[in-house]
Amino acid sequence: MQAAQTAGHQVAFCASGSLANSLRERGFSIFASPSATMLGLPKPISRILEARSQSVQIPVKLGKEIGNFWMVLALTGLTNSAYLKKMVSSQLTAVKEFKPDVLFTDADPGAFITAAISGLPIAGNFGNIMQKGIDSVPHYWMEKAADAVLKENGRSEIPLESLWFGDQVLKIIPSIPELDDTPVSRPDVCFVGSLLGEIQQPDPSFEFERERRYVFVYLGTGSMSLKTAKEILPLVFPESGELRCLVGAQSITQVMRMGGVEFRPYVPADTILPFCDWTLCHGGQNTIIQSLRSGVPLLLFPGPIFERRYNARKVVQTGAGFMGEANQFTINWFQNTFQKQKPAAGQARLLAERIHSYGGAAAAIEAIQAWANK
Repeated sequence: MQAAQTAGHQVAFCASGSLANSLRERGFSIFASPSATMLGLPKPISRILEARSQSVQIPVKLGKEIGNFWMVLALTGLTNSAYLKKMVSSQLTAVKEFKPDVLFTDADPGAFITAAISGLPIAGNFGNIMQKGIDSVPHYWMEKAADAVLKENGRSEIPLESLWFGDQVLKIIPSIPELDDTPVSRPDVCFVGSLLGEIQQPDPSFEFERERRYVFVYLGTGSMSLKTAKEILPLVFPESGELRCLVGAQSITQVMRMGGVEFRPYVPADTILPFCDWTLCHGGQNTIIQSLRSGVPLLLFPGPIFERRYNARKVVQTGAGFMGEANQFTINWFQNTFQKQKPAAGQARLLAERIHSYGGAAAAIEAIQAWANK
């Protein structure tokens, strides 16, 4: 939210855990929120499940996809009405004390409920894929939990799609129309290209050879397992090869070198991307936008996760990357695909221009201010 401060606005966050600490270190005002846990389970059990989820592949038939946005909310414990009540209560306290003119959220259901209760205007991160799964079982759980909180605060029930996607919500899309199917003509929609900033502190021990070319790898949960990466990537990137490979994954606990591959708990993407020929990732939107805004094409292994497959297909349609299934994570697939780097990089550079043209965070703040003034 540096862009908001630059525009002369005061900013406060409702946050918890490491995110709250990182934001506090950067001088932002923080209002404490209850920490979410997987499936709403006790924290120790949640941490175990989270750690295991980062090292396994989901056993789903190749080419199939699972999940929807509401299932993600359920998995992260946000459909638990007891937790949601605590979340909204903390946000209403923040509203009372900070007295904001507008709310902004990155897909937090509590914020939409807080807006409905307080009457404040609201803007939120949005993507077309979020609308998938309306009327699914997790959608029902989320709506039931939201209705319970609204009722406790003396408000009538509101259909979830209206609460979340109604025309009273400004939808900030941190992408470009080539990568999202939302109509650009909607008055409640604003494409901004990218909202990405650096939250985590840089690792002072991180070094790389600037004269070399690299492949940046980010392994998310539920895609290619770390075990598979350790088996295949050192064969794709031998010590004697021209390319070096940097792998970042939260499940890695210490730096490890295998052939021409270095495995690290964290790799500062913005530092390394200008020296990269490819980004290899699971298809998360942040990594895709981060890579493309640097003009780096993508190798995408989204696994069966619905959002990632959508994102990967959109990238492939633009010609700025290639999508593989789990059984294609092989030496031959990589070697064949590497030969197509130049045309893919050309398309990635065109998309980089498009991403930057939408104005980023400054454009989002301008749109939010105009929305609040309405």
